[in-house]
Amino acid sequence: MNEHIHDWTAVRLAQALHRRELRVIDVVEHMLDRITARDSVLRSYVTVSASLARRQACRADAELEAGRIRSPLHGVPIAVKDSLATRGVATSNGAARLTDHYPIRDAAVVTRLDDSGLVMLGKLNLPEGAFGLHDPIIGAPRNPWHMDYWPGASSSGSGVATAAGLCFAAVGTDSGGSIRHPSAANNLFGLKPTAGLVDTTGVFPLAPSLDHVGPMARSPADLEALFMALAGAARRSVEVDEPDGGALRVGVDRIWSEEAVDPLISRAMRETECRLVDLGMKLEPIHLPAWRECAELWMILCAREAVGVHAGLETPVSPSLRRLLAFGATADADRVEAAVIQRKRLASAIEDVFVGVDLILSPVQCFAPPRIDRLTAVEPDDRLPISPTDIGFTCLFNLTGHPALAMPAGFTEEGLPVGCQLVAPKGRERLLFHVARTFDKIAGFSLRRPQLKSVDQFLNA
Repeated sequence: MNEHIHDWTAVRLAQALHRRELRVIDVVEHMLDRITARDSVLRSYVTVSASLARRQACRADAELEAGRIRSPLHGVPIAVKDSLATRGVATSNGAARLTDHYPIRDAAVVTRLDDSGLVMLGKLNLPEGAFGLHDPIIGAPRNPWHMDYWPGASSSGSGVATAAGLCFAAVGTDSGGSIRHPSAANNLFGLKPTAGLVDTTGVFPLAPSLDHVGPMARSPADLEALFMALAGAARRSVEVDEPDGGALRVGVDRIWSEEAVDPLISRAMRETECRLVDLGMKLEPIHLPAWRECAELWMILCAREAVGVHAGLETPVSPSLRRLLAFGATADADRVEAAVIQRKRLASAIEDVFVGVDLILSPVQCFAPPRIDRLTAVEPDDRLPISPTDIGFTCLFNLTGHPALAMPAGFTEEGLPVGCQLVAPKGRERLLFHVARTFDKIAGFSLRRPQLKSVDQFLNA
């Protein structure tokens, strides 16, 4: 078997498995060996479900040998965020005290993945309660592009494992940008789907009205295939016809893409715009809501809903999550009602933007991945549980429910990835996949992999 098979795309691997050029069980053993060798440093997994993966691999091999192909990714080993309930496999939601919690049933999307014949290698790391800092006992994931730098937000384990070749794709959750941030930081494609399109039943919530489940992958084709498995029957509501990419109008707000961001991000945005124009698309000026105000509105609603979720539960270890809950407890009914009204206005404003454009292009964040020591040294605003700069560009589309796809946009001088996001009208995921595919054909970011030099140096020290 090819010793670099972990660098293959999920679709390429699936095709080889379906042609019976490879056995699923052999690929699974290769991946389990790789996790054992690498993840003691990268810390992307909380639990490795080796026994389950081997059982699922043997079933997949038998079915594929008999000519039964359940889905385009049948037999492909993936992993899921540890806030998704998995029957008989520990589900911690990022809390060390819950690493011996074994749910009695799977989350809805885990059932869909199993029905599609995918193989689950394990459960991926996240901050406690999917917010803020990681439990110090579990530890935080390390960015495989450079271990001294930030790997992204809540779905960081999903981003690290996928980028480092410790799974072929992953499932994350996104309440304010938690799929898109680690996708940008790890040179991945990640999708926050249209609100309600992917079932969140069995996923431990942060804020139910803001929570989304979505795929993270190294190529647009992988992303689309995993999304179709996650969406199940709901994918029938997604646009079927391939759009005409050359006729597309892409909206850009210059305040978002230039005035409010690091110059490096502005440069990456301009390069992305040029590539889209080279593909025949037309840039249109648009006006988006002020992202700082969106972030403060998001914090009121997220914190208030999180208070309801955690009522009666044990006090969190994470100071970030405790801070969020304390903030939510101070939000009175009038303030929350005003936030709900403003949220509806924002949704209407984005619908108005889509009258004149087919897509919105914006940064994922206003900064490139920072050094971890610099990040942890920053004290948050006393008034707020999180800085608006962390979520300002992404949380708007959790508030409005529009689908948003993060994709690579370039690299820093230190070799750290940066990303951008494309946003589409509700139910237009196929449009996002189409543009990501055509963009990647000329940009080629999906072909790049981290060299893991800093990981090797650590392991050999």
